[in-house]
Amino acid sequence: MLTRREFLQLSATFISGALVSACGRSLAIPTATTVPSATPTFTSTLTPTITHTPTATSTATLTPVPTATLTPTATSTPTPNFVTVRGDQFYYRGSVFPIRGFNYYPRLHPWRTFNIGEWEPATTERELKLGASLGANVVRIFVDYNFSIDLKTPQPTPTFFAPLEAYIKNVRECVDICGRLGLKVILTLFDSLDWAIYQPQNRWIAEEYLKLIVPPFVNDPRLLCWDLQNEPDRAIVAAGANVVIPFFQRLSLLTRALDPKQLQTIGWIDRARGKYFPDLDNYLDYYCFHFYDKASNLADLVQMYKTKTRKPIMLQEFGLATGGPGANGANTEQDQVNHYETVLNTLDANGLCGSVFWCLNDFPIGLAGNPPIQTDSPENHFGVFRLDYSEKPVATWLRNRWVNSKTTASNKP
Repeated sequence: MLTRREFLQLSATFISGALVSACGRSLAIPTATTVPSATPTFTSTLTPTITHTPTATSTATLTPVPTATLTPTATSTPTPNFVTVRGDQFYYRGSVFPIRGFNYYPRLHPWRTFNIGEWEPATTERELKLGASLGANVVRIFVDYNFSIDLKTPQPTPTFFAPLEAYIKNVRECVDICGRLGLKVILTLFDSLDWAIYQPQNRWIAEEYLKLIVPPFVNDPRLLCWDLQNEPDRAIVAAGANVVIPFFQRLSLLTRALDPKQLQTIGWIDRARGKYFPDLDNYLDYYCFHFYDKASNLADLVQMYKTKTRKPIMLQEFGLATGGPGANGANTEQDQVNHYETVLNTLDANGLCGSVFWCLNDFPIGLAGNPPIQTDSPENHFGVFRLDYSEKPVATWLRNRWVNSKTTASNKP
């Protein structure tokens, strides 16, 4: 059975010659870099899954800057007011910090949260307040790589595919809102990244992007972590683990050098069942997996994961659709309650650090997905709040579990 969003990417093919021609921006490399750059030579002929059609005529030329070799360390620098890791749990201000979170896209702009002209801070604050009212202490938000980059700046430019300043400002405003509401932020990067950028000759593109998007959030205790990418399993299928895993090892080193106080993770679909955990054990602070199977199958999976690592294991996505065509949408709102109850009880029984459910609210037909699905789909019905912001029974159930829990009050940021 396909995962919740797996079918959204089945039509993705490789990057076209348009991206090849787009690689012609001259790049000035900052001397304070921490990861050696490489000379870019695009060889991919794959097509992207987005509608951007960048064009350029100049040829990018990079001068590698000698740098010291970084030693991987999967340990953030302990700092007051930051969430830290100790053993297989999170800690905040000396106490265990159980993760009680939700994945968030705005109801009317899913997958396009921070896009220029679509970002609506007042709406986002209203919706995030709904999540906070449940007793949540964490929210996961997404930076879409393709929507965030500047493809319109005239040549030459000082950086290649730089994130738009206005886009970063929108993300920053969202973090401000989350901070006011007591929600720690999982900031997920490189969503919808083109397959060719994983290739060794093109990794410098992601590295230069990181050097611009990470610094505005350095030393910000409102972040729970940097989530280096959402579900890179598909990239492994397309480009191979021998390409993708070293890509993340390099990104982790650079992110750690830029922001040593923040935790790091990656959100896996993980059909490989922890196969790549050892390759990233010296890089990531904790592990995440996504689960859209029958709740009764979760216990065996969790017990398997616990044999793979002693670090925290977070269920970063789970949920149940209460509508839409097909078997995946043939669930009642009470089925959703039952699913959540079994999942969360299983996590507690196995001592896991917590979870982040998918997702806060339902979406109108024609908006969910990337690209948007134009007909009704279960993707529109995973929310714990309906389209009119009324609560499904599972929202009330979560509030009773989280707000009324004896341990909740001491674990709010």
